[in-house]
Amino acid sequence: GGGRSWNPIALATYQQYFDVDTEDILARLKKAVSPSSTEKFFEGGITRPDLYGPFWLCTTLIFTMAAAGNLGAMMSFKPSEDSRVFTYNFSKLTVATSVLYGYAGIVPLVGWAVSKWMFSAPFGLIELICVYGYSLTVYIPASLLLVVPIDILRWLIVGVAFGSSVRFITRNVKDVVMGQLDDQKALGVLGLVGLLHAALSIFLKLYFYS
Repeated sequence: GGGRSWNPIALATYQQYFDVDTEDILARLKKAVSPSSTEKFFEGGITRPDLYGPFWLCTTLIFTMAAAGNLGAMMSFKPSEDSRVFTYNFSKLTVATSVLYGYAGIVPLVGWAVSKWMFSAPFGLIELICVYGYSLTVYIPASLLLVVPIDILRWLIVGVAFGSSVRFITRNVKDVVMGQLDDQKALGVLGLVGLLHAALSIFLKLYFYS
């Protein structure tokens, strides 16, 4: 939670957040993509956040996005006078790394800092990073489906992935937000959460699958 004191210098502080096994990770992934779940992430069998899952998800998504984006481009490639042979765009890997690690780290960090300033009971930083990291789960299967070179289908897949992902984030932050702000401000904050996530989804579609 937000009131926990910890020493950023101590390695043991972070080590505990990587102490999860395969069964833990699978349960968390399932909870992150379950369309029928109304339970918050840290309810039921999951009582503490981890950083291993978010790190693994970001890293996996970086490689699947870059590879699938290049594969999709190759499938829709038509030779021309200027470009007779398809060439892989390795900058996609660099951009994916910057955007996904940046989003999964900076947005929760800013959200946590703002909540420390606005709320008497703010978000926990590790909890927020965990929620944002696991919210990317659905984009891994989506990134593979987006290889299909039919643009309207690609937008549909992105829309479904965004809807599932933003619902997961909202479900896990709304109680803290709505419990400490009036309705108008709370809706503004939740709207901003949705807009940032929509911007990420649109960017991923346009940059990797156009």
